[in-house]
Amino acid sequence: MDNDPTRKIPPRWQANPTDDTTKKLPPFMRGAFKSLENPQGAPLQERTIPASEQPALEYEQVWDRPTQQVPLAPESSFPKPPLPPKKTRQRWPIWGRVLATIFLLLFLLGGGALAFGYYYFQANIQKPLANFIHPVSRGNDEPSNNSIPSDSNVTGRAWNILLLGSDNDGKYSFPALLTQVMMVVHVDTINNKVTLLSIPRDSWVNVPDVAGMHKIDQAFFLGASHTNSFDDGVRVARLTIEKDYGITIDRYAWVGLDGFAKVIDTLGGLDIDVTHPIVDDSYPDDTGAHPNDPFAYKRLYIAPGPQHMNGLQALEYVRSRHADLVGDIGRTQRQQQVLTALRQKLNVESVLGHLQQLIADLQGKVYTDLSEQEMLGFASFGRNLPGNAISRVTLGPGSGSQDYGDYSTVYDPAAGSNQDVVLPHCENIQPLINSVFGLGDAQSCNING
Repeated sequence: MDNDPTRKIPPRWQANPTDDTTKKLPPFMRGAFKSLENPQGAPLQERTIPASEQPALEYEQVWDRPTQQVPLAPESSFPKPPLPPKKTRQRWPIWGRVLATIFLLLFLLGGGALAFGYYYFQANIQKPLANFIHPVSRGNDEPSNNSIPSDSNVTGRAWNILLLGSDNDGKYSFPALLTQVMMVVHVDTINNKVTLLSIPRDSWVNVPDVAGMHKIDQAFFLGASHTNSFDDGVRVARLTIEKDYGITIDRYAWVGLDGFAKVIDTLGGLDIDVTHPIVDDSYPDDTGAHPNDPFAYKRLYIAPGPQHMNGLQALEYVRSRHADLVGDIGRTQRQQQVLTALRQKLNVESVLGHLQQLIADLQGKVYTDLSEQEMLGFASFGRNLPGNAISRVTLGPGSGSQDYGDYSTVYDPAAGSNQDVVLPHCENIQPLINSVFGLGDAQSCNING
């Protein structure tokens, strides 16, 4: 910058020492204004310097200039930070969505079917079956340690079920009835086989709790009539089998044979192959034309050969006893034959198709201590059991080692008359029941008490 003291640059405002303004300043500032005077003391005169004579300043007071807007660089010139990877939602393939929808519909339909099935089972199967269940406690003399606990799983063990059948012929009043059918059904679910062991109703045996020898068909009658109790009838019949033959009974089932005939009618009859003609001149006619006359009789004839029988005809076939060529043993064999034919009719389709009617047919005609679970378990087991897995044995007269009894006539003090009976042969019965029931080398046959 030019430092020539003679160069005069006028201030922004006129500093006149004689102006009153300086008098108002503090003393130390008044000297600053004095220094602006020339040596001669003459006041500085303001004059205008032409622009051509004004020197260029080394700096400019930029703050006196108007503010200028500095343009920003183009947006594209700034580097952008990388964006995080976008999470894309993976969509199922179309076949997967269709399959999932189908499974969902099946689940909903299956859930509804299960709910309906449970309701149907509760209302139409379980409750009606409960009407047939009649547990009978075991007597003090009955073995209890070896019997199967109630409501057990059917599979994985062997069962002994005592089947009792009474024909309600009008000469007796419930529960004091004779049992025309007495059969031990041995169900071996381990080896998938069933044995029907029939004991002739005329078997002459000791009846425990009653004392004395009687026909075995009187065991239930004597027990029930003593106290007019169905339960006592079951206990005495059950105890007779256990004491005389050494077979522990796990469950029982009592069937009224008139209900049995109704079931056959509901299922459309049975096909039976009659091996020889049956002529019975003194057949009780208390279920046919004279249902209210317990002493009515008729002549019964059943021709040999294949026969389609309704319920009444099947009942006549299993009840007749007076003219069979093989005697009373023939009736026992006919009972087994009819039960086998009935089993073939009791398939899943026929049972479900006639379920309500079957239950009505058996109402008051069937009592058992099988639980609902056990009944359904046996039904499932029997459905897949082939016919050749069922064997039938009758403990009556025969030949060789299969001679299980002799016909005879004995005096019965209870009846006050002679009775035609079957005298059991324990020497041949024992090996048989040891083999069927897995008794080892037991000597349990003791029909004389």
